[in-house]
Amino acid sequence: MTPRPVPTVESAPFWEALREHRLSLPWCGACARLHHPSAIRCPSCRGVLAWQDVEATGTVDTWTVVGRSFTPGFDPPYVVARVSLDAQPDVVLDSAMTAVPPRIGAPVRATYLDDSRGFTIPVFQTI
Repeated sequence: MTPRPVPTVESAPFWEALREHRLSLPWCGACARLHHPSAIRCPSCRGVLAWQDVEATGTVDTWTVVGRSFTPGFDPPYVVARVSLDAQPDVVLDSAMTAVPPRIGAPVRATYLDDSRGFTIPVFQTI
């Protein structure tokens, strides 16, 4: 069983969007930038953030195969990849992968894994 995320005030909209199979990130209209992780104000200019849906695609920056259990619910071996989003390449998400280790630079798309306890996580797959 995967660990259950504990949303904060700042991250709750992220988790709510995932439940609806959408990827939504904080957007600063003042400096025209997406941000992740979530924050109350823009970390660059202190502007007001609004949530914006983005295309759940990107490229693999790096990856690793986890061979030892560090977190209950994640049974090794599994692949964790760092994904740069196409919407803004300097915004990265770390994600479990459902396939064998990808190559660096591989294009990926998020699918959504619904947990029976009421939360959803993005899982990237090569495309």
